[in-house]
Amino acid sequence: MKIAIDGPAGSGKSTVAKRLARELGYQYIDTGAMYRALTAYFLDRDITNETDIEPLLVTLNMDIIPGGIRINDTDLTFQLRTERIDEHVSYYSSLKSIRDWAVKRQREIASQMDVVMDGRDIGTVVYPDAELKFYLKADPNERAKRRALERNEIDNYAEILLDILRRDQLDSNRTHSPLSQADDAIVVDTTKLTIEQVVRFMKDHWDEKTAKTTV
Repeated sequence: MKIAIDGPAGSGKSTVAKRLARELGYQYIDTGAMYRALTAYFLDRDITNETDIEPLLVTLNMDIIPGGIRINDTDLTFQLRTERIDEHVSYYSSLKSIRDWAVKRQREIASQMDVVMDGRDIGTVVYPDAELKFYLKADPNERAKRRALERNEIDNYAEILLDILRRDQLDSNRTHSPLSQADDAIVVDTTKLTIEQVVRFMKDHWDEKTAKTTV
């Protein structure tokens, strides 16, 4: 089974997706981390122009490793959640060549196993035929607070809020695979919910779905 979880930055999708995957015994695929790794890889090489990026993509080998990602034997895990990557990931993930490459890789991984996959276009582009789709949303102030606590940067709350609003604008308006809610996605407002409550809600829908398929 394929479970797609989409939503904007800070909506809780990655935390929830990891927990749900663990409880179901599914493989968790963090597609956002894949785009972050690609961003780090090209930033480290001062490559920003898509015409320069496209021919290099065929030379890349991305491996999902415990806790992170490696590209061509370079472990990029420690860079994934840094402010530097935050500032540039929306640009790189908006490039058609990068999205096409990443979506192909995501489908390859997911085709081999039961997965919980989170991102911004899983239910609309990567796996539009996923058996279960969720779209998580939350108030921007709450999302900024979560991100600040996650990074132990509560003093930077205002700056983080501005970055989240900027990301929302960029992700929703990009030409290729914009952030959007699938028509058949189950919408979950996580603003006032705990992680446990969201996971329980999703698992209830999974129980219902699997019960129907076994009848």
